[in-house]
Amino acid sequence: MGIDLTPELKSKIEEVKAKNKLVNLPIKLVEAENSHIAIKFLDELQDWQIDQAIDKVNLVVKRIKPFSVEIKDCLIFPNFGEPRVLALQVEGHELVDLGQKIFRELDKLDFVVKEERKYTPHITLGRIKEKLTNEEKEKISTVKFKGKFTVEKISLFESQLSSAGPNYVVLKEWKLQ
Repeated sequence: MGIDLTPELKSKIEEVKAKNKLVNLPIKLVEAENSHIAIKFLDELQDWQIDQAIDKVNLVVKRIKPFSVEIKDCLIFPNFGEPRVLALQVEGHELVDLGQKIFRELDKLDFVVKEERKYTPHITLGRIKEKLTNEEKEKISTVKFKGKFTVEKISLFESQLSSAGPNYVVLKEWKLQ
């Protein structure tokens, strides 16, 4: 579950990847078309589980109006010492509030893995495949980005795996009003 980005924003993110030569690092970069603001990963679900998850999210989003977020510099998960994921930080109290509300509702479903961590909005740039040198860590820590984005809809994505990599298909969309 997440927020799809505009083509312009996806293009700007690709420019940052190229400018910082991230392709030269041991990072499996997210394809441009799959870039999104992550909210909640639901794992593999059966149709009846998807329907229940949709019902829970319906309860949350019905009173949410469009809101702005700011996309900022580099974010590294879980930490700089042992980086596993390189992402862009997304700031906006409305988004954090929305994420927490979605977590609370989905946590009521026994087939959803409960969220132990606080919601940290982000856009994944890539997953780090092997241990980075100190020079490579320094390089990723200096990735700069600045942008604003208006969130107008939320999407439930299904990840369809192929030999070319994952392809995200929208199963359900909620327009914010």
